[in-house]
Amino acid sequence: MVDLYKLYKFFKKQWLGSILIMIWLISVFMYQHKKNELLNKAYILEAKVKELENKTNAELKGVDSLKTIDTVIVTRIKIIKQKEYEEIRIIDSLPISGLQSYFTERYPK
Repeated sequence: MVDLYKLYKFFKKQWLGSILIMIWLISVFMYQHKKNELLNKAYILEAKVKELENKTNAELKGVDSLKTIDTVIVTRIKIIKQKEYEEIRIIDSLPISGLQSYFTERYPK
């Protein structure tokens, strides 16, 4: 009981310091709680960022595959145009009788 009386007397004399210590302790606990919440949110956001990066990488692979398909198609178009040009050149060089026989052979009735 004597110890409680001395403690009471001490707090009575140092009331401002006691209040400041209490406020400081409360603020430390509040900020610790806020810090934990923010760390959890940061963890969730990092997980979302990784997920989006994975999706982006998958989509980039799709774009790259389309790019290679595009180059294949362009080369095929060039080959077809070259064959067409050669065929037109051959047809242009034929005489009229050769043209008639060419078209009758090519497009029979």
